[in-house]
Amino acid sequence: MNRHVHVCRRLHPRAAKHSRENCCRGFEGARRIRACSPPQPLINAPREEGGAGEGRTGPARRRTAAAQTHRLCAAPQFHLLEHLGGAGVKPERGSGRLFKISLAMCACLCFALLLALILVSQRSSQQQFCLTPECIEAAGSILSKVDRSVDPCTDFYSFACGGWLKENAIPEDSSSYGIYPWLRQQVDIRIKDLLEAPPAAGELEAVTKAKILYRSCMNESRLEEVDSKPMLRTLRKAEFRWPVVGDGLGGEYQWSESRWSLLNTLAEMRNQHSKSVLIRLYISPDDKNSSHYIIKLDQASLSLPSREDYITNTSSAQANRAALLSLMVDVAVMLGAPKAAAQVQMEKALAFETKLAHMLIPHENRTSENMYNRFSLSRLQRSLPQFDWIGFVKAVVESKDDPDRDVSPSEPVIVRAPLYFRELMKLINTTEPRTIANYVQWRTVFSRITTLSRRFLYRYLDYARVTSGTTSLTPRWDKCVNYVENALGYATGRLFVNSYFQEDKKQMMEELIEGIRWAFIDMLQKENEWMDGPTKKKAVEKAHAVMAKVGYPEFILNDTYLNEDLKELDFSEKDYYGNVMQTLKFFAQADISWLRRSVPRTEWFTNPTTVNAFYSSSTNQIRFPAGELQKPFFWGKEYPRSLSYGAIGVIVGHELTHGFDNNGRKYDKNGNLDQWWSNSSVTAFTDKTQCMIDQYNNYHWEEAGLNVRGKRTLAENIADNGGIREAFRAYRRWVQENRGGVEEPLLPGVDFSNNQLFFLSYAHVRCNSYRPEAAREQIQNGAHSPPKYRVIGAMSNYQEFQKAFACPPSSVMNRGAQSCRVW
Repeated sequence: MNRHVHVCRRLHPRAAKHSRENCCRGFEGARRIRACSPPQPLINAPREEGGAGEGRTGPARRRTAAAQTHRLCAAPQFHLLEHLGGAGVKPERGSGRLFKISLAMCACLCFALLLALILVSQRSSQQQFCLTPECIEAAGSILSKVDRSVDPCTDFYSFACGGWLKENAIPEDSSSYGIYPWLRQQVDIRIKDLLEAPPAAGELEAVTKAKILYRSCMNESRLEEVDSKPMLRTLRKAEFRWPVVGDGLGGEYQWSESRWSLLNTLAEMRNQHSKSVLIRLYISPDDKNSSHYIIKLDQASLSLPSREDYITNTSSAQANRAALLSLMVDVAVMLGAPKAAAQVQMEKALAFETKLAHMLIPHENRTSENMYNRFSLSRLQRSLPQFDWIGFVKAVVESKDDPDRDVSPSEPVIVRAPLYFRELMKLINTTEPRTIANYVQWRTVFSRITTLSRRFLYRYLDYARVTSGTTSLTPRWDKCVNYVENALGYATGRLFVNSYFQEDKKQMMEELIEGIRWAFIDMLQKENEWMDGPTKKKAVEKAHAVMAKVGYPEFILNDTYLNEDLKELDFSEKDYYGNVMQTLKFFAQADISWLRRSVPRTEWFTNPTTVNAFYSSSTNQIRFPAGELQKPFFWGKEYPRSLSYGAIGVIVGHELTHGFDNNGRKYDKNGNLDQWWSNSSVTAFTDKTQCMIDQYNNYHWEEAGLNVRGKRTLAENIADNGGIREAFRAYRRWVQENRGGVEEPLLPGVDFSNNQLFFLSYAHVRCNSYRPEAAREQIQNGAHSPPKYRVIGAMSNYQEFQKAFACPPSSVMNRGAQSCRVW
């Protein structure tokens, strides 16, 4: 069923079929509903204080039905179709047809309002309905997502999201699709318009560079003209020669074992390509001294996203390995390698990577305390003498332009995977150098395939069909916007913030954050019986110390800073590959430059266009970029607060709770890894979390054909469960303090209470579909439970949800005595 037909029927439950169809044809024929009649002064209908949907503290005067109807009909150019969740369609040509459609739409809307008002008049005089354009928009958004054929007490996720999922197929270029990707695309469309805009007078140099980078990416004719030549120039350099390609091209591409150095190749890949292979070296705050940066050494990633694709023999794992091998061979041949040699040598390279996968430390065993192994370089050298660790670190870190980065044998480093490195050295010593060189060089070529011509893109698409289920290339503009956003995040963030971020969002976010902080502390002090007093006191101190960052870092408004930050980049519209290599080198050096500096604990460095939120354990910060603060996550003050508390409010609680999950709890209020809990509290916490591990282990996700992994997803499940409790408690406090306990006016035509709207709003941001390939990868490699079980798991544990929807003790959504709770 068309989404607008679906919404139309919801808004007009008693309308005749013919009338409903006329109404829905009106929805499809034009984007806007214009005023039903010339505006007239409203009689006895004062605007409530605080804006529509908020109301006064005490009982408010009810508008007459006539005044309410007139107010809505007089609203000019109300974008109803957009508010109902659709992107709209172009109006049909011909003024006569448009006039008829407009009349039908107007009549349909007025009929809907008449029915709604009749229903309102039949309700108790204590109930109020909000009929502002914003409330109508919110009602339409909700109705376009729900599926009332599903019992909310049996499967609340399908009840809340079923309508949206039925009407929104996964795009062919995506492996999954949901509300988060939808909002991401809306941000990308806006960034596209900003990057394609002609230069403005006095335009920032940093912004100009972002636009040049975008145009170079969009210059497909040039990409086709140069084809693989830019990458072949890289492969001529001694440290980047690919043995199998050298066998075909010879000459300056020829690889020589006697002149090849693994150390030099790994160091230059890190320095020039910002690529870590076999060994990951990066700069990060010292976990036990969070005010200072330190060098960290860790295991590196693999070609395939999941370790299980190498160590298991399921049909999907075998298919993914076969697709990877085929891609390795074909890309080598496309760059000049002989076919037969490529097949043999890439088989050996993949076998090498498979052995690597068996050595990787699994996610579940990578705990903060296990990964904190402090060494001096000299001690590390004695412990693992098969590799020149001092030489490698010096090659990556030292700079002629910065003597402060000189490295001595006494340099402290954190070795996050000692066992992996011991096994890696054994593997290197028992593998022929040609195979290692083929594998290492493959990894950097693999990361650059999508910067080349279309023949490489289509070959990569064949691989992606198997591993992710996608069947078409991402639109070029979308690919280029995403690249520029990731490469020059502060310049694009400045454009976005200037054009689309409303500063008053910070004020409402402050209200939400402080309310949710209060709720966490209130529950901790009044309801937590398993934590002892001294530990609880420190937990309260940590909660108070959490710093909230909203919108964007202030430095992106500093013209001088932005220009200075990018001064070394000099882009050309005709050299996309060269531009990419410039940015990679820039990233690599920017990371290393933090060494010897103090951690700016009150600053944050998140791209403002990011559609996500974060918690940082080292700075004890929660972060909410501008990209996240949009509907249906963030609803403004003109909308019912239940919607914002249920969506962005739960996300605030989620991030705050990460400071107290199975990893975050190990860091104190200053961001230092420290045992600040008593042993009895740790034991009780472990018992509480085991309940949650068992609960989520029992969820079977049909799309993946696998069960959720409760231990792997524990931190996120703790945050989900805690966040929803904190946000609901904060919302009920807001109603009490700001409305004297009087409920917010109800939304028209939806028949949901405000408490129910809260839970629906939470579920709606989780609506998401997955292809089987992506679902399996999410289970195997993701930190979060599938969206369906993020909703069902948290709500089935929560008594307030069960009360809101009257779920009996025997229902799926009411776990009763089996409910799990940590915070």
